[in-house]
Amino acid sequence: MTDRQSHAMVYAPANSPDGFRVELGRDKPLRLDSESELGPFSTAYQTYGTLNAEKSNAILVCHALTGDHFALGPHPISGRSGWWEHMIGPGKTLDTERYYVICANVLGGCMGTAGPQDINPKTGKIYGLEFPVITIKDMVEAQAMLLDYLEIDQLFSVIGGSMGGMQVLQWAVSHPERCFTAIPIAAAARHSAQNIAFHEVGRQAIMADPEWSEGGYLA
Repeated sequence: MTDRQSHAMVYAPANSPDGFRVELGRDKPLRLDSESELGPFSTAYQTYGTLNAEKSNAILVCHALTGDHFALGPHPISGRSGWWEHMIGPGKTLDTERYYVICANVLGGCMGTAGPQDINPKTGKIYGLEFPVITIKDMVEAQAMLLDYLEIDQLFSVIGGSMGGMQVLQWAVSHPERCFTAIPIAAAARHSAQNIAFHEVGRQAIMADPEWSEGGYLA
């Protein structure tokens, strides 16, 4: 175990329902856009392919709003094929015989990475709506901490679509020295009024659920 890895705790191996799972921010919490701090926090991720000796062939795949880190292979919960199975694998665009592909569940993603379903260590209760508001930049900074743990200083590329593409744009702004190339797909730097309205419809539908309980679904 290296010095960087000694500051993190591994929860689960790759064949667990979470994939790989590591606890980050034990010594230095993640400073969020809201100016609050989060740490330690768990991050779930999957890897495909082999990292070369120079650690120069890593590609970070950023998932969209409804995705998670299981981009390839059968999903451990739904049993469905990975959401980017047509893109990742031997001989495909993200060729796992050439590249080391990493996909992490975003911060707040609730599929192994810290989110509202976790226990708040200060109260001993589920966070719910007390979980900090998470921005795209926060997601990227958490991913950067994961790369630190993996001891990867520079990505060959970072790629993603929709909300994943927004993360790619943020990577190019926040850490240009850490990504040789950046490939945002079907993404913009900010939402249109129509997009904001669509998301509000979704939020209102959730809040109209009789089990909403002011955000205390899991309480």
